[in-house]
Amino acid sequence: MPAHRFIVADANAHAVELIELNVEYLTWVFEGIGRHFGIPQSEVAGTPASEYAPAVIGQVCGDPPPRGIFYLIEVDGTLAGMGGLRFLHAGAAEIKRVYLRRQYRGMNLGAAIVERLLADAAAFGYRHVFLDTAPFMAAAHRLYENSGFTDCAPYEGTEVPPAFHARWRFMCRSLQAQK
Repeated sequence: MPAHRFIVADANAHAVELIELNVEYLTWVFEGIGRHFGIPQSEVAGTPASEYAPAVIGQVCGDPPPRGIFYLIEVDGTLAGMGGLRFLHAGAAEIKRVYLRRQYRGMNLGAAIVERLLADAAAFGYRHVFLDTAPFMAAAHRLYENSGFTDCAPYEGTEVPPAFHARWRFMCRSLQAQK
């Protein structure tokens, strides 16, 4: 794994970086959903990724510790990816936007992000961590399974539109053993 640095993101101070990475991520997701579900990319969220990302940045990246945390990941001074944790409800958090730019994939950085977020969730007192992952994200499925996540029903507070629930993957992990 390359040397990397986690930067605690601030939705205001890091707005440019957060929007840039979220637009990249959402463009990739919207394209994948379009291919997988056979619908035009423009219909996935009803708005382009470049407009959707700034509109939801506060909801996804805005929970400060100990409610949540959001990281930017740097490798050799270059922005490589992101990942965060946000409050869902008492005792439960959600992992959001684990994303690495293409050139940083396959280096175990995704596992480092998830490990860091799980440690944060435990430190913040959460008992359960949820996440959702698109059906075409096979590498993410393996990462989450290897990190102890198991399939669960769609959960309240997910960003995934109900029309996609039947073909989406929702996962949960208990943190009870970590305490």
